[in-house]
Amino acid sequence: MKKFLFIAAVATLLSPLFSPSYAQSGDDLYRMGDYQAAAAAYEETLASGLSSPELHYNLGGAYYHEGQMGKAILNYERALRLDPSFRDARENLALANSRISDRIATLPQPFFVRWWNGLCSALLPSGWRIVWLAVFALLAAAIVVLRIGSSFSIRKTALAAAAALGFLLILTSAVLLGSTHRFNAHSDAIVTQQTVTLKVSPDLKSADKMTVHEGTKATITDMLPGWYKIVLSDGTIAWCEQNSIERI
Repeated sequence: MKKFLFIAAVATLLSPLFSPSYAQSGDDLYRMGDYQAAAAAYEETLASGLSSPELHYNLGGAYYHEGQMGKAILNYERALRLDPSFRDARENLALANSRISDRIATLPQPFFVRWWNGLCSALLPSGWRIVWLAVFALLAAAIVVLRIGSSFSIRKTALAAAAALGFLLILTSAVLLGSTHRFNAHSDAIVTQQTVTLKVSPDLKSADKMTVHEGTKATITDMLPGWYKIVLSDGTIAWCEQNSIERI
């Protein structure tokens, strides 16, 4: 009886290894060209709580091959949100964006706004935190040298370095706050339904504002039960149903 129970326990532990969902991972299915099944396997992995830039990148590729540009763009964007330096994801995102229907103009922004947004998104908040700590450590070292420097020239150099590092610390502090706010705001979103009619107000009976298609990017600025208030890249403000768009 004990032997039977032992064998049953071992069989139970090993059974997942021989199940189709385990034996054929998303990567295996992707290589076989079964992109629909690969996407389902990747989505199942994400639903289990696992996430990585590579996982979203592969999921985006599976959706791209299935012709679902909205979900492909969504997952390439999510890969870049987790790793802004992910070059392949950025290139594939550009390729997917070239295949969407809408060509919504982007409002011109002042140089300093573009520069600031690029700076805040260049690294994740964790990366900017490391930069801030490094600058803080250098500033502390410069202050120590300023106080115990053995000669006037050394203290003068330390003073100049401390002034420059102090300014840099203020800048990196602001960038860290901006990066953290952007990351936690989670306001950018992608239209995932093929066709979506935007409304003037959050009501199906309200007047139509315009029609957009899957892959269009928007910024969520407000929400009501079942509705998101969004802003498109050309400044258009409208309402859409929550199930038509997904946050990046």
